[in-house]
Amino acid sequence: MIIRAITLGQTIPIFFEAQKREEHIAILERNLKKFSSFNNDLIENFKNESIQVETKRICSQPFLKYENQERFRNNTQNALSLLYDDLNLLQSMFKKHDFDYFACSTMLPDELKHFSQFEKSILNELDKFLIKFPTFFTSLPVVSGKSINFLALKSGAKIIKKLSESDPFNNLKFCISSNVPPNTPFFPAAYHKSSVKPTFSIAIEMADEVVKIFSKAPNLTKAKNRLRNRFIEIYDLILNICEKVSQKHDIEFFGMDFSPAPYPDPDRSIGTAIENLGIDYFGANGSAFGVAIMTNAIPKNKDKIIGFSGLMDPVFEDYTIAKRLSEKKFNLDSLLLYSTMCGTGLDCVPLPGDISERELFYILLDMCTISITLNKPLTARLMPIPGKNAGDVVEFDFEYFAPSKVIEIRRLSEIKKKDLFNRDERSFSFF
Repeated sequence: MIIRAITLGQTIPIFFEAQKREEHIAILERNLKKFSSFNNDLIENFKNESIQVETKRICSQPFLKYENQERFRNNTQNALSLLYDDLNLLQSMFKKHDFDYFACSTMLPDELKHFSQFEKSILNELDKFLIKFPTFFTSLPVVSGKSINFLALKSGAKIIKKLSESDPFNNLKFCISSNVPPNTPFFPAAYHKSSVKPTFSIAIEMADEVVKIFSKAPNLTKAKNRLRNRFIEIYDLILNICEKVSQKHDIEFFGMDFSPAPYPDPDRSIGTAIENLGIDYFGANGSAFGVAIMTNAIPKNKDKIIGFSGLMDPVFEDYTIAKRLSEKKFNLDSLLLYSTMCGTGLDCVPLPGDISERELFYILLDMCTISITLNKPLTARLMPIPGKNAGDVVEFDFEYFAPSKVIEIRRLSEIKKKDLFNRDERSFSFF
C-alpha cells in the first residue's frame, strides 16, 4: 500500500476581477507556503509508518463559475486569454511549492442549466490548454441530479476526439464526470467546492493488499472478512495520521477514497485479485461477483470514506486487465457492468482511432444513465488511438501504463433522421 496522492482543495484566483486579482494571488502565495509545510509534515508522518507518498496535488473551484463569468460572456477571446495567463501563472506557482499536479473542473454540475454558446466556445479550446500545460487536469460534468445535459455531453465527446488527434496520451488528463462529489482526491475528476478553510483528501494505491488477501484466503467468506478487516486497519491508521496533522496545520481533513488503485504489475492488479478468488479470468462470467466481493468489503459506515470508494479498473494502469483485453476476454459492456458494482466508470480505455464524436456520445450516454439510475459517481476517461483499429497493439512509454490492445466496439450505422445526436434537445431529466 502507498498513498497515491495527497490532494489539497483551495479556492484559486481564476477569472477574478482585476482589482481583486493581486490580493488573491498574494493570499494564494501565503497559503501555498503553508501547504508546503503541511505536505512535508504529513509525508514525514506517513514515512514513520513505512507508507510512501507518491504525489502532491491541488484542486480548485471550477473555472466556469457562472456568477463570476457574466462579464466575459460577450468576449470569449478575452476570457480565453485571461484563462491562459491564469494557468501559466498557477503552473509556475505550484511548481515552486512542489505540487506535482493541479486539477480545475470546468464547471459545477448544478450550473449545467446555464450551459450556452459561451461555455461551448471555451470548451472548444480546452484541448489546447491541456496540451500546453502538462500538469493541468480537468473534467466536464454532464449530469446534474437526474438530468443529462446533451450539449455538454456533445462538447465532451468533441474534446475527447480532439485531444487524441495529436497524442492520445493527452486524454489521460481529461474525463467526463457524472455525480462526482467535490474534494475526491483522484484526478482528473477532483475539484474543490468553497469552504471556510482549505481541505485535503487522500487517494490510496492498495490493489496489492487485495491480491495478497484473496490469494491466501481458503474460501470466499474468509476472503471478504479478511479484506474488510484489513481495510478497517488501513482506515484507522490513515485517519489517525491525517487528523493529527490536520489539527496542527488547521487544514480540514475531508476524507479518503477507498478505491484500491492498481499499478501495472501482476501483484498490484485488481484483475489478478479477482482471478485469485477462483474466477477463470477477468472478464469471464463471474467477474461481477468477484468485483462485488471486493467492493462490499469496503467500510460503508465510516465518516471519512469519500469519493468513488469502489472498483478502480483503469485498463492501461492494471497489468492483468490490460493483458485480458489483449486476449479479447472482455468488452466495453463488461466494463459498464462492473461500474454498476461501485466502480469508477470507463477509465483509460483504448478505442479505435476513427471513432466518431457520435459514437463517443452514445458510450458516454450509457455511462451517465447508469450513474443517474444508481445514484453513484462515475467518470469516463476514453483514449481513441489514431491510426489504430480494434485488436491493434497499443503501448506507451509511461511507467503507469501496461501494453494492451484497442478494445472492440459496436460501430454505429449511418445517421438516421431522428438520431438523438443530431437533434436539438438540450437535456433530458429522469424525474
